[in-house]
Amino acid sequence: MCAYKTDREIMLGAEDKVGALIAQLQSNGLTDPEAVCARLREIGADIHAVATSPIDYQVVVDHLDENILITDGGERILYVNPAYERSFGSGRETLVGCKISDLIKSGRYFTSSIAPEVIREKTRVMRLVSGAGNERPSIVVGVPILDGQENILYTVISIRSISSFADLRDHFHAFLSNLRTLHPQGGAVKIYENSHMISGEEPLVGNSAVMHNIQYLVEKVSDTDASVLITGESGTGKELVANAIYNASNRSNKPFIKVNCSSIPASLIESELFGYEKGAFSGASTSGKKGLFEAANGGTILLDEIGDMPLDAQAKLLRVLQSSEVTRVGGTRPVKLNIRVIASTNSNLKEKVKEGLFRGDLYYRLHIIPIHIPPLRERKDDIPLLCRHYLDVFSAQYHRAVYLSEENMELFRSYAWPGNIRELRNIMEYLVVCCSDMPQIDNSMLGGILDLDAEIPAAPRETAPDAPEPETLTLGEAVARCERELLKSTMQRVHSMKEAGQLLGVDISTVSRKLKQYGLSVRGEEA
Repeated sequence: MCAYKTDREIMLGAEDKVGALIAQLQSNGLTDPEAVCARLREIGADIHAVATSPIDYQVVVDHLDENILITDGGERILYVNPAYERSFGSGRETLVGCKISDLIKSGRYFTSSIAPEVIREKTRVMRLVSGAGNERPSIVVGVPILDGQENILYTVISIRSISSFADLRDHFHAFLSNLRTLHPQGGAVKIYENSHMISGEEPLVGNSAVMHNIQYLVEKVSDTDASVLITGESGTGKELVANAIYNASNRSNKPFIKVNCSSIPASLIESELFGYEKGAFSGASTSGKKGLFEAANGGTILLDEIGDMPLDAQAKLLRVLQSSEVTRVGGTRPVKLNIRVIASTNSNLKEKVKEGLFRGDLYYRLHIIPIHIPPLRERKDDIPLLCRHYLDVFSAQYHRAVYLSEENMELFRSYAWPGNIRELRNIMEYLVVCCSDMPQIDNSMLGGILDLDAEIPAAPRETAPDAPEPETLTLGEAVARCERELLKSTMQRVHSMKEAGQLLGVDISTVSRKLKQYGLSVRGEEA
């Protein structure tokens, strides 16, 4: 197989062949006309290959939506694509041939440039910058292209705006979708033979008073067989508490089986939990099947999302817990059980009992040792510790590093974290994967990633001059008008969205979202 050559390599090779042919002709070393024609045909084939290449790379780069700029090793601009021309309002004719340093002085380029650093260090450079005369921050990446002697041939600079908070959120949601594809959460059942298999999973992290209390309860209940009911919102770490109980128990060398009750179809949950005999129903295995309770015998079973278990399965589960034995579907012979039961739910089981959706007797059978995990918004002191923990985890995993400033931490503390620890973990992984080359992470960028939904309080009517008379507006229209005028007047008095947020008592991302909603610029002008 022939080695791939770039168009440049092909043309340089053709140039060498032309030079060699001229030298031979001048020295009379090549007098056979047919040999000369053969050499010329070979050179012509090389030129034809480039001219008729299936990919015109300039056409490809011309159609990229990223701003692309290419310089030589002396900072002189060789090429800019149309996206760059549109963003900076300068045509190629005014840029090509100019040196980056000259453009910086003229104010037509960034207030600082990474091209000199790329040329000097001969390595990839990434920066978060703001353009001259442009309020929008951008990510700039510079890549060196070297020859065989490690000399700079070109630098390729790509620039992408990150000012769109909606785009950042979409990017983050796409990241999470890809993350779930790469790291599937597993099915409805996870089986661990002993604690060595689970020791690599995440530990309980937290230094708040409530976490100290939870750790105390874990320690007290671990060496008993008492049933434990763990409650809390989705993503608070209920499974981690169950792991901690199992790891510290005297059953840690026995099986630990986790069952997500909401992921098993109602028609299958009894046969999955309790097993079935051969021929018990249409489609049953001819040899029957051991249920998950039997598989966990001697060890521990976690019934996650117990609140979603169907009522008929709840009745059979209650009998199993009361009698410490299980009978397979279609069978008559009970199997004795020696098992520790842990249940968890993000539902309010008391309310479900009142509504007739959960059996009261089963609730009190499970509710022997209750452990409630509060949402992250109620234990803000744990947020910096959790951030650092997950940054350390993912920095080790991806061999990259991200550093958060105190300003970043304050933003995280003020955020409500509707997805709790799971959301925080995902965002820390996103930052390590996507932002490790940034010298600092701007809060406006973080605001685009976080799912902030706080509202700016409605202003008193007198703060909105020139507002229409009340009778001409609905209540919603009047509130929106006042809100817009308050935001407009505030932005005209301050120097940044951060300062506006402090005056209005909201965070940066709320200010940004409202500016976009009302068509205002950061100076309070019509966008």
